[in-house]
Amino acid sequence: MTGMLPALSVLFAVFAAAVPWGLPADATFILPLVVVMMVFCWRALPGTVLPSYVAMLLGLLTDITSGGPLGFWALMCLIAASAGSRAPSLTDGRDGRRLWLIWVGVACLVGVLGWLLASLYFLRWIDWWPVGFGALASIALFPVVLHGVLWIRRGRLLPERTALYRRWT
Repeated sequence: MTGMLPALSVLFAVFAAAVPWGLPADATFILPLVVVMMVFCWRALPGTVLPSYVAMLLGLLTDITSGGPLGFWALMCLIAASAGSRAPSLTDGRDGRRLWLIWVGVACLVGVLGWLLASLYFLRWIDWWPVGFGALASIALFPVVLHGVLWIRRGRLLPERTALYRRWT
């Protein structure tokens, strides 16, 4: 069951992103970015198994449930999966700031690429600020998502007791 935990948690986020939360149309870029963020976080954790093709399939499911063009979120999840696998490993939550900085770069890349692909899809330049707002919101929400993924992995919010004592000595 623990091998399926990353995919199941991202699947839950896919279905949560598909629910109409009453957000304005300009803020709809935020919820699928949480799915992309979770893929990035799971791939950055050492010892977890979330293959790239599963991340791509979960992104494709996000495309289907959000009603967007097929392949859009699948590509974004694939970018996040490859960036997460190349990110420095997160040990005991100590490298969270460095991982957050890497997510800033990935969010900017996904935002710019998403805006360019959406403009290409509609054959006109679309407004950039909803995509930029979604990217900024995902940067602000990154610690929450990271701690949520760590909580899902460990089954508790706090680190192990021995890890706390090791840090203080």
